[in-house]
Formats: sequence, structure tokens, C-alpha cells
Amino acid sequence: MLNIGTLIGLLIVAISIPLLFDKVKPNQWYGFRTPKTLSNPEIWYKANKYMAKNMLIAGIIIMATFIILPTLKSHFEPGIGTSIALFYFIIMIPILIVIIRSLLYLRKL
Repeated sequence: MLNIGTLIGLLIVAISIPLLFDKVKPNQWYGFRTPKTLSNPEIWYKANKYMAKNMLIAGIIIMATFIILPTLKSHFEPGIGTSIALFYFIIMIPILIVIIRSLLYLRKL
């Protein structure tokens, strides 16, 4: 069943694939753009590949959660406020983890 959360996870997976396979050259619009990654193509590709692997995992987790969550609806019927908070929590936590892990990796390069 496709819902907006599943589509967001799918979009994250789709965005990560070109970065994972070094198909995106250093640029100002798409990828892990920091002064350090933009200053050196070798760092750009390493940092973006690392970030893309994490994005791929995050996207799959987000998709799986939004596919499984409706099956639990009979056991848990949240109100609208809880549903909205849960929606953002399920999306934002994996994305924040990707950002933090990627920045920590970049510090090692």
C-alpha cells in the first residue's frame, strides 16, 4: 500500500542511488555539499558514497515502517496530533541519523 510516508522513503532511496554509484559530480545543488566536499573531488565522492549508503538504509526503514504501520492500526488508534507527530518522527529520526553519521565521517576525511 502506497501512502505519503512510503513515497517519501522511496524518494530518499531514489535520491541516494546516483550518489552511491558516483554519478553526481561536485555541484552546488545535489549531494553532500560542504566547503570540504566541494574543495576536493576525492572527498566529494567518498563523503557522498558514505552518505548515500546511509540514505538508502534510512529510506528502506522509512518505507518499511509506513508499510507495516497500517497493519498495527487495529491495535493502536492514535489521534490526529499523535499521527502527525509520529509521521514526522518516523521520517526525521532516520534523516537526522544520516546527517550526523555523514558529518562525523566527513571529519575523518
